[in-house]
Amino acid sequence: MNQALKLKWHSIYGQILFERKLHEAWLQVKENKGAGGIDGETLESYEKKLDENLSGLLQKLRDKAYVPSPVRRRYIPKKNGKMRPLGIPNIEDRIVQQAIVNVLQPKCEESIFHRWSCGYRPNYGAKRVAQIILWNIETDHNFIYDCDIRSFFDNIPHKKLMGILTKYIADGTVLDMIWKWLKAGYMEEGKYHEVDAGTPQGGVISPLLANLYLNELDWKLEEQGIRFVRYADDFLLFAKTEEDIRKAAEVTIETLEALGLEVAVEKTQTVNFKNDDFDFLGFTFQHWRERKKDGKPYFIAKPKEATWKDFKQKVKAKTRKTLTLNKKAWLERVNPIIRGKVNYYLNLYKAVEENKRYGQESRCFYNACKNQLYDMDGYVRQRLRVAMIHDHPSQRKGHAMKTKWNNEFFARIGLIPAFWLYYNEQYGYTLDDYIDYMKNRQKTKQARKEQKTKERGQAYYTPERVRKMQYAQRLATY
Repeated sequence: MNQALKLKWHSIYGQILFERKLHEAWLQVKENKGAGGIDGETLESYEKKLDENLSGLLQKLRDKAYVPSPVRRRYIPKKNGKMRPLGIPNIEDRIVQQAIVNVLQPKCEESIFHRWSCGYRPNYGAKRVAQIILWNIETDHNFIYDCDIRSFFDNIPHKKLMGILTKYIADGTVLDMIWKWLKAGYMEEGKYHEVDAGTPQGGVISPLLANLYLNELDWKLEEQGIRFVRYADDFLLFAKTEEDIRKAAEVTIETLEALGLEVAVEKTQTVNFKNDDFDFLGFTFQHWRERKKDGKPYFIAKPKEATWKDFKQKVKAKTRKTLTLNKKAWLERVNPIIRGKVNYYLNLYKAVEENKRYGQESRCFYNACKNQLYDMDGYVRQRLRVAMIHDHPSQRKGHAMKTKWNNEFFARIGLIPAFWLYYNEQYGYTLDDYIDYMKNRQKTKQARKEQKTKERGQAYYTPERVRKMQYAQRLATY
């Protein structure tokens, strides 16, 4: 809902004035990791005097002497090549923000947020987003308005945001604290800068404030009977006709303008899913088509091509050949990346299965990344082969070590194959099943190569090939 509460939330501030509440908030801040703010305090240094620091912070809060500091401005690259500004608060500010979030978030979840808002919420996320997208596509809501808000976090009007917060919060101390966080400004290259709008990306409370602000849009769309899914400032609208999606877009633009925001036209498009594809939240949804064997309609959903590049970049960063590590240490560096990426890709499968439990039969083909998984596994193994050669490592030596450090070798020592993990979740394949499958696949592939060479009237085992095989054999015996 976006109407003012009859019984607003009182005494929020009093709920954080306990050492256990601050300690709980500290543990969450520590788990989220991150760099320190302008005071130079890091998570490690803060923890060395944890009891003393938390006691001091609690006393400041009880005396109402707590004053937030400016955030530290930092830039990270965006996918389009531009830089995204982050605001990194001090550790102490993050703890207080987290404590406030811990009080407000459950209240918002219980009675404020819309069920189709999925970003920065507990128990919501990519799977929930995929469920909603697939459900709408399957029910013939194939006209889609793919919308992005221009510089959303930087442009939220402070006074309008505070006006929305006062619809729910009656605790003046908390409202005053939020206002001070918004107005704290930032430090960059030793200079202080004031801010007139926005909530800093990097602030613990920013996602909650962003969701509360766009909650106004969510319920306006609900009021108009418009289907949507939103993840932070990215959202999709769904309709059955072109006219309906045009009206939905008009409602959206008008509502955003009333909120002091605008649509990023260059990132916004209207899609007819019967003919056009679209991307959302790291997945590509490819339009309806007919199966060749029986003419039945289906569509494809799969990870975006860019996610595979990101996968490789993360693995590459963790497998520098200049490092000298044992096998266990190498696996500890790459396995979390593989597990994290594959589990994210599996959200499509999980979404389809969840929708089936609600009676929605799926015509979505989501296992369209088989070859990419093969390629990723091959890339990871080759990176590890080179990294594990301590005596003048090179790509040539890495390829030569395929005989010794083969697919089965890596699986046996504990490397998680992305291909196996993806299909194990769906079908329960064991690692032995995977190893046997890959052995048979390799035999078939080898036999096909030899047959094609023979058909061309050429010898497969040329002197050069034999020389390379002998080199690999020698290297494998070291």
